[in-house]
Amino acid sequence: MRTVRVALTLVLAALAVACALVPPLFATAGRDAFDDAAIVLVIATYAAVGAVIELARPGHPVGRLILLGAVAWGLGEALVAVPLRATVVDEAMALTGVAGTAVRGVGWLLLVVVLPLVFPDGRPPRYAARLAASCIVLFTLGSVLAPMPLEERLAGVDNPVGLSGPWAATADLMAIGALVMASGCLAVAVTRMVRRWRRGDDLERQQVMIFAVTFALPLVLMPLVATPWVEPWMFAVVMVPVPLAVAVALLQRRLYDITIAVNRSVTYVGLSAALACIYALVVGGVGAMLADRGTPWLPWAAAGVVAVAFAPVRDSLQAAANRLTYGRWSAPAEVLAQTGRRLADAADGPALLRALTDELVDGLRLEHVEIVDRTGRVLAASGVNGALSHAVPLTAYGSDVGMLHWSGRSVREHESRLLDDVARQVGGVVHAAGLVEDLRAAQERLVEAREQERRRLRRDLHDGLGPSLAGLGFQVDTISNLVRSGASVDDRLDLLQSGLRETVAEVRRIVDGLRPPALDDLGLFVAVAELGHELVGAAGVDLTLDLPGTRPVLPAAVEVVAYRVAQEALTNVVRHAGATSCRVAATVSRDVLSLDVSDDGGGAGTTSAPARHGLGIGLRSMCERADEIGGRVEVSSLARGTLVSLRLPLGEGAST
Repeated sequence: MRTVRVALTLVLAALAVACALVPPLFATAGRDAFDDAAIVLVIATYAAVGAVIELARPGHPVGRLILLGAVAWGLGEALVAVPLRATVVDEAMALTGVAGTAVRGVGWLLLVVVLPLVFPDGRPPRYAARLAASCIVLFTLGSVLAPMPLEERLAGVDNPVGLSGPWAATADLMAIGALVMASGCLAVAVTRMVRRWRRGDDLERQQVMIFAVTFALPLVLMPLVATPWVEPWMFAVVMVPVPLAVAVALLQRRLYDITIAVNRSVTYVGLSAALACIYALVVGGVGAMLADRGTPWLPWAAAGVVAVAFAPVRDSLQAAANRLTYGRWSAPAEVLAQTGRRLADAADGPALLRALTDELVDGLRLEHVEIVDRTGRVLAASGVNGALSHAVPLTAYGSDVGMLHWSGRSVREHESRLLDDVARQVGGVVHAAGLVEDLRAAQERLVEAREQERRRLRRDLHDGLGPSLAGLGFQVDTISNLVRSGASVDDRLDLLQSGLRETVAEVRRIVDGLRPPALDDLGLFVAVAELGHELVGAAGVDLTLDLPGTRPVLPAAVEVVAYRVAQEALTNVVRHAGATSCRVAATVSRDVLSLDVSDDGGGAGTTSAPARHGLGIGLRSMCERADEIGGRVEVSSLARGTLVSLRLPLGEGAST
């Protein structure tokens, strides 16, 4: 079966070409040889493409339609050539000419009207198929019933089956109706192409685009075919690219980039026109100046000028075509330089990121672009929301800081490299935006902590120290009254003395809440050692200390944070770990204070300062205290137990 199909396909293609060769081989009258050659070329191209599609994709409606149209067109040309070659046109010859015009017209309609309707999947809408069928039927009837064959070279030959008298107008109405329906079919085809371009995927959009580009010129010339301005060979020549475009669209999985094709076409069409103008200006201008355009050396001089101007004109036109088809993205160095300037001048990070996403959507014609940080939070987005299908990582200082996502068409290789370069620059902005957000969050926590501390001091002073001092004042007044009256005041003085001691203790408690006095009296490491003995040792847990024996001078904020973190970590060992031993170790280098508290208890998971969601209040408090001065707390599980590691920068405020 396959052999029969292949043989039949090849026979039909050969038949179309053979029939097309009949007019030029037998030198029919009334047509230029160039017209015959152009028609043979276009019929042979359609026949070859139809055969290739049928063999590569058996049963595809587009391939069969092209092959059938080529056969009909070639057969019609051969039939029309028969009466043109005859010296005497009898009735049989006239019928042959009529049949030829009808069959040739059907071939034209199949290739020019029906093909755009069925491309690329071969499934036109039902109403469009009915409209095309009606057009073909009306045209065939109008051709067969016309008083004379619809071929100007057969003018004066009567149609034996044509209508005559008052019925002759019926054939004309049929022809006009077929023309109107053909126009309607073409309008439907254009509408369907636009809809496919908007809604189709990348492959379908490329198929529609490459077909539309090649079919545009025949569509423009079609209304002018009946005028004296368009020769038969012109319409035939502009039809040649159409079947080639159909073959490329249907047979290749990955189509050639139509933007590149348009770019090259614009460049070389402009180049040809520019060089022709230069040649004409040199010949005409110099010839006019010399009053002799027939000078034999003048064409050679013009050719030399054209040769010298070729390279600069081509480069200029290529740059203009690049800017026309690719926009500013045709010059990667320019885009990167401008991006760098915008990054350097940026004062508003979010606005800059939004401007960059807008540039990517407009410059690369993408559907949607968004920039997210490492937590997945969207920092900027542009375009129409849709499924994000591509991504480029954003890095800064050797670490990932986010992702650049986009959806839409697949970018070309040079665009992908440019996106990578832009992503490296955008990574710094995303990193800076993250730092700004962290700084803002730290400032908010600092303000909140300060306000909480102020509320605590106000509460302590108002509820504790204030009433105590007021009570002492009342006691002083009472003692003063008793002294004036001569009564004994010994008991009152003892009570006043006790109240003063309690008030002093309350003041010390408040002061100790601001800064542990042991830090000033003993230094950080001795204070931590005493804290360990007080908390861990008293609970019956073995305590091992590995602390520096000297008392380095440390920044006051570093001492407070280290002491509070150690206090919280040791408290957790006693309350939650269920440990039997605990080790506290610390080291001081020139720029870092390290403090580790480990135990052999039940463990507390693993976390760090950047990822502390869901932690308890104590662990979160440790992380926030370290964050405030640029430090870091890491809580990790050991083979048995937990390790709390604190690292605090010392800057220039520490010395040993």
